[in-house]
Amino acid sequence: MRSLAVAATVLALVILSFSPSPAAAQSGTNPHITSVTQVWARPYQTIQISGTGFGSLRPFNGDSAFIAITDLTQNWTAGHTGDAVTLDVTSWSDSLITMTSFGGAYGTGNQSLLAGDVLSIEVWNAQTFAGPAKARATVLANATAVYTFKGQPDATGGAGGLILDSNGNFYGMGGGGVYYNCYYSSCGTVWEVSPASGGTYSDAILYDFLSIADGYQPIGTLTRDSSGNLYGVTAYGGLTTVCFLGCGTLFEISGGVKTLLHTFQYGSGDGIYPGAGLTLDASGNLFGTTGRGGTQDAGTIFELTPNGTGGWNYSIVYNFLGGVADGAEPDSALILDSAGNFYGTTYAGGGTEYCNNYISGCGTVFEFSPASGGGFTEKVLHIFKGTAEGVQPAGVTFDASGKLFGATTYGGPPCSSRYNSGCGVAYALWPQSNGTWTEKTIFYFSNNINNVDGSTYPRGGLAYHKGVFYGYAGGGASGIGSLYTLTPAGASWTEATIYSFGGAGSDGGQPAGAPIFGPDGTLYGVGGGAIFTVP
Repeated sequence: MRSLAVAATVLALVILSFSPSPAAAQSGTNPHITSVTQVWARPYQTIQISGTGFGSLRPFNGDSAFIAITDLTQNWTAGHTGDAVTLDVTSWSDSLITMTSFGGAYGTGNQSLLAGDVLSIEVWNAQTFAGPAKARATVLANATAVYTFKGQPDATGGAGGLILDSNGNFYGMGGGGVYYNCYYSSCGTVWEVSPASGGTYSDAILYDFLSIADGYQPIGTLTRDSSGNLYGVTAYGGLTTVCFLGCGTLFEISGGVKTLLHTFQYGSGDGIYPGAGLTLDASGNLFGTTGRGGTQDAGTIFELTPNGTGGWNYSIVYNFLGGVADGAEPDSALILDSAGNFYGTTYAGGGTEYCNNYISGCGTVFEFSPASGGGFTEKVLHIFKGTAEGVQPAGVTFDASGKLFGATTYGGPPCSSRYNSGCGVAYALWPQSNGTWTEKTIFYFSNNINNVDGSTYPRGGLAYHKGVFYGYAGGGASGIGSLYTLTPAGASWTEATIYSFGGAGSDGGQPAGAPIFGPDGTLYGVGGGAIFTVP
């Protein structure tokens, strides 16, 4: 028998023994299984069995005498009424059976799904009792937790992306900590997770934000310089009474000491509400964006330059204009090419349509470059012209040839009859000899709406590794997030959901930022409860 491919979005199963006669097949009473979605080593997940001749089972009490899932490796069965392990069957039609969890005695003794277990799936027709149709599946492995956060008074993960230094230490931001002075919740922490003895890891809080005035809700991904200093932003906080909860701050952590670099001030022409991490250029200057503020209240690009005495000088270097010609509300980190040009995206702007935003426009991709006479110039490379093309781009990433790739959180064909904003698109963007840029949609995430394993509503940026892009999205078998890939296939691209987050200790659920890769090619990520690797 062939095993199931991990990267497949819907896994076709080998039919074991049922072979209906022509007359029985014509009657439609004999069941036949054609495919089963991915099965993970966890109790809570959506599994769908597709085929024909299942009959109609209405009403039912959640468990059913007409389906049996047997773990041949661990020797237990679920589904038949009276089995110790039960199945939560949520819908049953002649062509599709959906279940969402294993219950009852699941988790006791040997009655659990383990990676590599072989399952036998049997289905009988609910009206005629014909069958069973039989198929087999292999249980897929969950992520492996590198470190599970313990929570208060220790740190929690998931407030932004992950970085890794050459010694194998991870750095990131989250909640937890000792101080719960921000409306009775954590103001945020910056943490380090380091290798310990015996292949284990330990965490240390590098800084615990004290109050709203000190900084509230660190966001984005930290930036680390060659001396090991860390730089980051908080979305709120700072010494101001104009913005509710503060307008945001910039900070440095060096030698265990936190230094406030800037507090954003509304009404002074300054930007407010930074939404992404900082970018370090070759000269040691830091660049970032704010989603609001500036001369048009459409956001800014700012620069921090070393002042030569250990401090920093802050300045606004671009004010977004919004409207039909420029972007508005940048909310992703800038990326930098070898010539010193920056690239980024704006959440809105570039048009008059209201695309799930309170500011008009569906978003833009822009270039920000040093000018020959000093200063900088901004150029819009692409405007997303309406919901069908994409809404709310979430950053861009280079491939090996210097093309830009990204995804929009919404947009594309409608995902349902109720909501027409689309499930998101993936796109490529590259320069032409005349100075213009060409954009091409390479995948519509609405293609996954009928696939319970499929990725929808991509979030965060992409990571590029050995010719393949990796990114996080919503959806997945447990409905709390997924990891997908985009792989070139000649002139087109293939998308695959390679992992569905379960929210358990192994993956933490709700992944943040973008995946990263270690020197050996291991994929790492961080969720709300853990730093993880994906098999």
